[in-house]
Amino acid sequence: MRLSRPDMPTEDATRQAKVLQTVAREHGFDPLTGVAIIHLESGWDPARVSENGEDYGLAQIRARYIGACRGDADPVRSPSKECRAVKEELLNGEANIRKMGELITLNRELCRRKVGSVALERWLASYQGRNCPERRRWCQPGEQTRAVIRYRQWLIRELARKPKAVGHK
Repeated sequence: MRLSRPDMPTEDATRQAKVLQTVAREHGFDPLTGVAIIHLESGWDPARVSENGEDYGLAQIRARYIGACRGDADPVRSPSKECRAVKEELLNGEANIRKMGELITLNRELCRRKVGSVALERWLASYQGRNCPERRRWCQPGEQTRAVIRYRQWLIRELARKPKAVGHK
């Protein structure tokens, strides 16, 4: 995480790293993929809301598809009290990371059903909203998908270059 955002306070980095590692293990993805998603989506700003008011928090989760916001006629301009609570929760970094993990699992399953693949570039494209049901196009990677994958690869290279910490006995 400190490679992604060097000025992140140590306490925040440690707390979010623990949550991300747990969520990645529970949902079967590489935590560096989560770091790359968050880096490119929000730059590690848990309070980030997209310009159009649709996407919230670290992983820029589209609130209209989450919990109580699903039932709102206009969750952006006229959200219910319950939808506002969902949006507020998405601005909590750890809760946002947990929701990201759930969505990765759902998108991996969707791509398995629709295109027979759970490859990273497929589920990541779906996570990024690159599905087009009207055209029956599912899990099609685009430039944003490739950007996340390139950043993840950069993280892997950088981590490989760093000396491993030596434990003291």
